[in-house]
Amino acid sequence: MNRRKERPGRKFEEAVYAFAKTLDPAAEVLFDHNVVDRDTGESRQCDVWINAKFGGHWTQSIIVSCKDHKRKLHVGDIGTFCDEKRATGATMGVIYSRSGFTKPAIQKARANQISCCCLYDNEPSRLPDSVWLEQFACKPAVRVTMRTGFITPQITKWGELFELRNSPSDGTLLDAIGQAFSACEAKGLETKNELTRAGMVTFPANWTMEVRFDLHGSNGILRVECIWKKYRAKTEAVLLRGSYCLSDGLFKGTIMGPSIDTWGPSLGEGWEQLQPKDLPRPSNFILTILSGTDVREVLRNALSDKPLRSSSPKKIKARFSGRQN
Repeated sequence: MNRRKERPGRKFEEAVYAFAKTLDPAAEVLFDHNVVDRDTGESRQCDVWINAKFGGHWTQSIIVSCKDHKRKLHVGDIGTFCDEKRATGATMGVIYSRSGFTKPAIQKARANQISCCCLYDNEPSRLPDSVWLEQFACKPAVRVTMRTGFITPQITKWGELFELRNSPSDGTLLDAIGQAFSACEAKGLETKNELTRAGMVTFPANWTMEVRFDLHGSNGILRVECIWKKYRAKTEAVLLRGSYCLSDGLFKGTIMGPSIDTWGPSLGEGWEQLQPKDLPRPSNFILTILSGTDVREVLRNALSDKPLRSSSPKKIKARFSGRQN
C-alpha cells in the first residue's frame, strides 16, 4: 500500500490553525482553504483562512500563511505575501514564521499592514523584552521568641506551654499565638496594598506582635513574628504558549512559569530566594502571595515534643505555606 507523503510544513500549519481557533469562538476558521484568485480566476490554496466579524457587524476575511523554514523570512517573502493578500481579496494578512523575520521584512510588513507572527509552544522565550513578565512569589514564616522565663517544673515542653489557659473560659496560648500571627499577616498585606495604591512595587511587610498571659502569678511574654520569604522564578524556566506579533508587539496566549510547591520548605524547582537588598523593581511582573494557613497546626507539629530548655536563644522558627492570593 502506498502512503501519501505528508506535505512539508503541514504540522506547523496545523499548529497555527489550532491556535487560531482559540482566539474567537464565533469566527469561522478554515484549514487548507481555497479561494478564487482575482487576477486569474483560478483556485488558490491558503494555509488558513478566517471569516470573522469585527465588533459583531463588519465582516473580516483574514488570510494566514505559515512558513516552516529554517531561515528567517526576508523582504521578498513579505512582498510575495502582500500580493497573495491582494489577489485573494482578504481584508487582513497574517504570516507565521517558525524561524522569525529579518528587520527589513518586519518594516515592510508594517508598511503594508501585515502581521508578522511567531508561534510558541512549550519552548523558552525568544521574544523582545517588552513582553517579559518576571515572576515573584512570597510565603510567610512564623517565628516565636520567649521574652520572659516560662520554664517551670510543670512545663518543660512547647506542647505543654501551648495548652496553657489564663482561665477555663479562655482559649489556649496556641490559639492566642495563631490570632497574633493572623493579625501580623493581615498588617503586612495591608501595608503592601497601601504602597501599591501609592504606585510602589513591594512585597508584604514583616510584622511583630507580643502575646502576654499569666503563668502561676507571673507575666509571660511571647513575641510572634510573620516573616515573608521572597522568591523569584529563574527566567530560563519561563515558557510560552501562544502567538507573538512582531509587527505590533502584541502577545496572545499563556505565559507559564515553574509550578509552586505550597507545602515544602521552599517554592520548588525553578525558584530562588531573594534577599532584601537584591529585590528588583521590574516594570512587568507577576506576584503570587501565599497566605492563610492555620499556623497553630504548623507549630503544634513542629514544636510540641521539643524541650523548652533546648531552644537557645529561645527562638523557634516553623515555616509553612498557605493559599494563593
